[in-house]
Amino acid sequence: MPKISLWKNAKTKDFYYQDRIIREAVGAGGTTILIHKYLGPAAVEDGSDPARPNLGAKPEINEMDIQDILFMENRDRVYDTTVYELRGTYNVTDQDFDLSQFGLFLNADTLFITLHTNEMVERLGRKLMAGDVLELPHLNDDLLLDATAKSINKFYSVQDASRSAEGFGPTWWPHLWRIKAAPINDAQEYRGILGDPRDEDSLKNALSTYNKEIEISNAIVASAEKLTPGAGYNNTEFTESSFVPVINGFDGTGTSSILVNTTEESAIAGTSNVPAGLSFPDNASQGQLFVRNDFTPERLFVYRGNKWFKLSDNTQTTGWSTIVTNAGGYVNNTNTTVTLNGGAVPQRQALSKVFTKPKADN
Repeated sequence: MPKISLWKNAKTKDFYYQDRIIREAVGAGGTTILIHKYLGPAAVEDGSDPARPNLGAKPEINEMDIQDILFMENRDRVYDTTVYELRGTYNVTDQDFDLSQFGLFLNADTLFITLHTNEMVERLGRKLMAGDVLELPHLNDDLLLDATAKSINKFYSVQDASRSAEGFGPTWWPHLWRIKAAPINDAQEYRGILGDPRDEDSLKNALSTYNKEIEISNAIVASAEKLTPGAGYNNTEFTESSFVPVINGFDGTGTSSILVNTTEESAIAGTSNVPAGLSFPDNASQGQLFVRNDFTPERLFVYRGNKWFKLSDNTQTTGWSTIVTNAGGYVNNTNTTVTLNGGAVPQRQALSKVFTKPKADN
C-alpha cells in the first residue's frame, strides 16, 4: 500500500476541485474590481541616449520593457483601452488621520487585495503586476456635499504583487494572488487613463487638487501683503538712548534721512543724513553709520572697533515678500511681453504652461 501524501508533483484533480471551490468563494464574497491593464512604456525615445532605449525599433513593446534605465522609470505608459472585471476581497479598515507629524496622513489608505489566480490569468492573460491600475466602484461617493461635483470611483495603482500566504491549498499548490495597491494621483504615468488635462471633464481634473491649492496659496499671499505691507517695526515712540539701534527707515539715495539711536554717538532719536554707497569708506570713525545700497533691501551698518556691524534693513519701502525671498521682482513678476502678432504674454508662467504637453504614442 503506497504512503498517503497530499503533495503531488503535478496539479491533479484534487487541485482543480479545490481551485474551483476557492474561485466560487472569491466570486461570491468579493467586490468588483475594474482593471486597467498596463501594456508597456510608450515608444517616445529615438535611441540617442543609451539610458533610454529606442523602443520604437522593437517589433512589439511589452510590460518588461523599461523606458528610462537610469531612473528605472516608465513615465509614459500605455494602458489597454479594454477594461477587465475581476472579483477580489480585502479587509476594510477605518481611515484614521495621523496627526503626529506636520500635516495630515492617512494610516489605512493602502489596500491588500486578494484575487483568484487562474481566473485572473484567464481574463487578463497574465497576473496583476506593478503598474496596473484598479478602479473600485464600491468606493464611489455618490452623496457628496457639493451636488454639482462629479462622483467618481476610487483609483488605485498596484505597487507590489505576490502569492498570498492563505492561498495555498491542502495539496501545497497556490490558488490566490495578493496585491498591494495605493491611491493614484494626477501624475504623468496615468495620463492614458485620466485623460487630457485640457479637457475640463477629464478624470485628471476631477482627481487633481492643483487648481484649488494654487487658489489657496494666492489668497494667503494676497492676505499677507495686505496685513503686512512691510517688514520691521516703526518705533518712533522710543526716544531713549538705551535702545540700540532704533531704525525707522531710510531711502538710500546717496544720503539717507533716517531716525537713529546709537550709544556710540549718545544721540537722541532724530533725523540724520547718513552717507550711502556701493562700498564702505576707507577711513571710518568709531560709531560711523553707512548705508550699503547695493544690498537688496538696502542695509545700514555701523563701524565699531575694526568691523562694520549690521544695524537694520530698509524694510519700510519694500514688501515683505521681497525681504523674505530677496527675489521679489522675479517671483512676483506681473509684467507682460508683447508678441509679434500683437498679443500679450505674461512673463511669469508655470512650467506646466510653458512646456509642450507630450503626445500619446498609441
